Amino acid sequence: MTMRKLMTLVAIATAALLGLQSCEKNDELIGENKLPSAAQTFLQENFPSEAVSSVVKDYDDGTHTYKVSLSDGTFIEFKKNGEWKEIENRTTGVPESVIPTKILEYIKANYPDNFVIDIERDRQYDVELNSGLDLDFNSKGEFLRIDI
Repeated sequence: MTMRKLMTLVAIATAALLGLQSCEKNDELIGENKLPSAAQTFLQENFPSEAVSSVVKDYDDGTHTYKVSLSDGTFIEFKKNGEWKEIENRTTGVPESVIPTKILEYIKANYPDNFVIDIERDRQYDVELNSGLDLDFNSKGEFLRIDI
């Protein structure tokens, strides 16, 4: 290898590392065993056959969340107490076992050919279907509106 090629490779590697460091300075890669027990239980109950690909503890605005990627392409964000905040799988959909019963019944009754690819909860539930339709539900799982 020539000195010029070596210097180019070193420069590229350095730039990549600096870029990763600056973009990810609020993130910490951790082991699955460092998740809150509620999150670990949730994964065991709802994704028993999926391996955890990565767990990132994300620090933001004085608090943190946990971002978990599974082997089937599912992404789950947990609050610091271990409750799920968002679940996404744009390929095969979110498992029905994690969707609140009232929301699942509403979707099956009104959109029988669709499935949930993203569900997020905060003060209410925001649900995205594979058709691209976004639905809002209140904290009790009652339909509110189609989010345009």
